[in-house]
Amino acid sequence: MMMHEFLIELIAYVVPFTELLGTAVVLWGTLQGLAMLTQRAWQAINRQPLNGALSDIRITIGEKMALGLDFFLAGDIIGTIVVPSKDTLLVLGGIVVIRTVMAYFLAKEIEKKSAAE
Repeated sequence: MMMHEFLIELIAYVVPFTELLGTAVVLWGTLQGLAMLTQRAWQAINRQPLNGALSDIRITIGEKMALGLDFFLAGDIIGTIVVPSKDTLLVLGGIVVIRTVMAYFLAKEIEKKSAAE
């Protein structure tokens, strides 16, 4: 019984930390995408040649979002192992579906970009 209580207490710290990492990665991708978009807009305003395509920005953001969702998924899996409930399983399933759909479309975007080059 003591080990189970220790695990529950440990997971109370591990899950939020893992979700914080996921949030940080998604924020990183958002800021990086925003910086790339701002640079592209600046180039367009100054009538300079545009470096890279919009698909590069989408891929950059999508990769970070997918990685961030992996952290959210890991946190939910860890939390579900100790305290499985109907709600946690539904959230876990939702994240898996979102992550799978994002990975599929990100792969399509990368494949389309590779074929164009």
